[in-house]
Amino acid sequence: MKTLLSRLLLLALSGIAVAAADKPNKDALKAEVAKMEDAFCAMAQAKGLLAAFQHFAAPDVAFLDVDPRKFRGPDAVRERMADADQPGVKLTWSASFTDVSDDGTLGYNYGRYEFRAPGADGQEVVRGGWFLTIWKRQPDGTWRYVMDNGTPDKKP
Repeated sequence: MKTLLSRLLLLALSGIAVAAADKPNKDALKAEVAKMEDAFCAMAQAKGLLAAFQHFAAPDVAFLDVDPRKFRGPDAVRERMADADQPGVKLTWSASFTDVSDDGTLGYNYGRYEFRAPGADGQEVVRGGWFLTIWKRQPDGTWRYVMDNGTPDKKP
């Protein structure tokens, strides 16, 4: 009887060890998602907003400010970013918080953005706000955003 109990206990403990080994390292995944957000912004500065939004988009990307029932994937990116690369337009952002799901398949960042563009009077217009990016781990292990949204600051 003692031998049977010992074997059952050993079996149970080995199952716990395997489950723990299969659990993703959340800190490492958070760092990956944060790095993707930084790379996304850097590419937007270097190659333009449209190029960055296209490059980092998941195949099933959607936006709340572009009807997601009508536009998904690359069409949604083109619809949303059609006028993004105008002369003098600059969008920068930085995440202040990152988290990932326990199973390591979804992550998100939120933080501040700043939008700069020439105004009608020739003076630069500067607006800020908050953004949210939801990232999904792809079958090849890369992260691509599935939703991106920004909310401008309220006027004082």
